[in-house]
Amino acid sequence: MTAADVTLAEARVAEARQRLDGTIERLQTELEPRRLARVALAEVTEGGERAVRVGTEVARRNPGVLAGGVTLLFALVTGRQVARLFGKKKRQKRLPSPEDTATPAERIGS
Repeated sequence: MTAADVTLAEARVAEARQRLDGTIERLQTELEPRRLARVALAEVTEGGERAVRVGTEVARRNPGVLAGGVTLLFALVTGRQVARLFGKKKRQKRLPSPEDTATPAERIGS
């Protein structure tokens, strides 16, 4: 191996090291926790805004379905309160009658 070959190899090594350093710097910048948090927040916010826009558009096109859904949700959440409001009373426990507690033989003999 000649001195020129060694010099050329050292130059290649220096160039590769510079490329590697540049790659490492880019990765450190891309993977910085604060930057990742900002990007994630932006994506979540954008997704939420898109969902609201689509939901609003669907509600405008189908107001009956929206009203039915809201009514159903309201009924599920407040079912007991609405029942009390309209006078539905709790069932009282009734005492068992002698016929209910009698054995079949006692019923036949009576």
